[in-house]
Amino acid sequence: MILFVLCITAFLFFICFNLLTNNKVLHAITSIVFAVLFILSTFFITINFHDHYGMHKVTHETSTNLVSSTDKGMNMLLYQPIGTSGKDKVVIYRTDENATKPSHTGTDKVENKIITINSDKAKLVTKTVKYEYNSSANRLWFGLAQKPTRVKTINYFYVPKSWMTLTVNQAKQLPTIIKEISGSNTAAQAQMKMAAEQYVQAQVKAAMMKNPKMTGAQQKALVKKATAEFTKKAQAEALQKMMPEIKQKLSQVK
Repeated sequence: MILFVLCITAFLFFICFNLLTNNKVLHAITSIVFAVLFILSTFFITINFHDHYGMHKVTHETSTNLVSSTDKGMNMLLYQPIGTSGKDKVVIYRTDENATKPSHTGTDKVENKIITINSDKAKLVTKTVKYEYNSSANRLWFGLAQKPTRVKTINYFYVPKSWMTLTVNQAKQLPTIIKEISGSNTAAQAQMKMAAEQYVQAQVKAAMMKNPKMTGAQQKALVKKATAEFTKKAQAEALQKMMPEIKQKLSQVK
């Protein structure tokens, strides 16, 4: 509405100042009144834009669970440093296991904080600070002049201690580092292979005791399932044992 007042007072000042010249008293009064109203309208529009007059800061908070930034079977949160200070970064994350492409945070008035927690659940808490009108009257007066404005956004990434927080370059080097470390321990690989065979045999034997009439196809499916279970568990345990060495090598990746 303030914009309409500005336009109307400017028009009326022009009319009164140029056309009501025969009546000097009326000419002076109306010209002064509409000039003052025009100046006041300009003043309030200016402080609304510059100082957010009629507005106040409001914080909006949202929370969502996080899954690993990649689908490589390891829980990790990726980020990409930007700028030269080392403080700014873009975080790459996913909130859905089925997401084919990860999301990433913005760079305009955005601050990202990665916090390690004891919980086993990762989550993202986003706090967005906006200038919004503090009353319906101010919204009516200035709504067309300036819309609600975002001041800043702070993203809090809460990740468990078991997660890895890596740069994009570190994540690219991770498979090579794991392969290098695990490949150098042939004795452990042979031991794992033997343990896998024993585990699968034990699972098949236990199933045969419960159901002696198992078909060949059922046994084959059981072997496949037991092998996958053991492999997943063994890889997780091996990864935990290698973690100190992995972190040491990752720290050397720029």
